[in-house]
Amino acid sequence: MDRGIVKAILATAASILLVVALAVAILLLLSGSPRERTSHELADTEHTIGGQPTTCTELFGETCSFALQSDYNQWGHNLESFVNAGTLGPFARSIGFVAEAKLSLQACEVSATAGRTILDFYTLAGIDHPAATTTDLFPFWNESRQFLCPVDSF
Repeated sequence: MDRGIVKAILATAASILLVVALAVAILLLLSGSPRERTSHELADTEHTIGGQPTTCTELFGETCSFALQSDYNQWGHNLESFVNAGTLGPFARSIGFVAEAKLSLQACEVSATAGRTILDFYTLAGIDHPAATTTDLFPFWNESRQFLCPVDSF
């Protein structure tokens, strides 16, 4: 092979490598640049519970998930009167106000999400209450959808 052709091939290869290296460096530089932050956090809204302004975090004793926070922000203003109405059955009375409130909000969350059903609610409720039966949980689904977060309000 002619030395001129070999030099041309090597020069072309070196040029291609240089262009690729520069492109990679530019991509890395741009991907590491500061971007505008988009917050996916929700405000921890206060609702009156037990006569006191109460946030989701204060009520449940831990930072609320995005879904629970969203539910509390939207329906928390009626939560105390709803839970205290006593229509959620004996299981509800046995688990106490905080757990009743959480299950009620979870029923609202599931029913407000297109394509989700009572079976999804049972699965979600089973995380905190694995021994709960469908008979225990059905009042939360039924009553919440009628009175705390009526289905026609979505």
